[in-house]
Amino acid sequence: MSTVRARAYCSSANLGSGFDIVAVALDAYYDEVEVSLVRNGSGSVVLERVEGVFAELVDRSLNTCVAAAKELLNYVGRRDVDVHIRLWKGIPPSAGLGGSGASAIATLKALTSALDIELSNEEVIEIGGKAEAVVAGEAHYDNVSASLLGGLVLLLSLKPIKTARFNIYSCFVVATPLITMPPNKTAIMRSVLPRYVELRDVVKNSAKLAALVAGFLTGNYRLAGYGMEDYIVEPARAPHIPCYEVVKREALASGAYGVAISGAGPSLLALCEDEEVAKKVSKSIKESYSRCGIDALVKVAHTGSAAEVIE
Repeated sequence: MSTVRARAYCSSANLGSGFDIVAVALDAYYDEVEVSLVRNGSGSVVLERVEGVFAELVDRSLNTCVAAAKELLNYVGRRDVDVHIRLWKGIPPSAGLGGSGASAIATLKALTSALDIELSNEEVIEIGGKAEAVVAGEAHYDNVSASLLGGLVLLLSLKPIKTARFNIYSCFVVATPLITMPPNKTAIMRSVLPRYVELRDVVKNSAKLAALVAGFLTGNYRLAGYGMEDYIVEPARAPHIPCYEVVKREALASGAYGVAISGAGPSLLALCEDEEVAKKVSKSIKESYSRCGIDALVKVAHTGSAAEVIE
């Protein structure tokens, strides 16, 4: 039996104006997955154990580790091994921080190493995105791209998968309200989006997206923060995010350059100039949630690195 362990960091998708296009890996939280192969098997995949800080919140029946392993075995045509998976859950589930994507990527990273096979990044993203369908209802590729590649990732094409990855070093505040979200949260938050969009809003969002990307790539975080404002998706989702308007207003007043819903929420992401500002923003966010009667996890984070085999 061969055993390999891998780690993948959480991520934040959209960053306001970059809906389904932009994602950033964050070092705030990570998942680890250990896979063990039993030779002369039948291609079965078993989630043996779930441990870690957020283990009790994991829905074992809708787990992307299992889905990712099955997708990979099917993709490479391997039916001669059984896969046993142990998940260490360090990312809050259903928080909008790409936890399911990170679990899938950590599984794929460990399993490809254990099988001694090499796949392109695009192939891994394709498989990981399909695994996301068990929790999101459809394939998603932004979070898995960031967790796999690290840094800032732009999703340029879905068919075929094409990404652009950039090294950035940015300071963020990640705020996660401790509230119960429905298991189909992502599908619900996509269902509230408008089916039709005014051209003027598309133009305004395009300008913001240009500012977002240009700001990160030039290290002008004030410009990047300006680009985090969104006119299409966040107005539809904001009413479903507890304390969103209060937290955003106070975070900006405390020095954040930009604030956006992280993925489908309910977590929020605030971009800051440096750690000193981030500490002030963190304090403001905690106080804002407290006034709303909500407990929250608030962490200062930086850009996360690529997924890696650690054992």
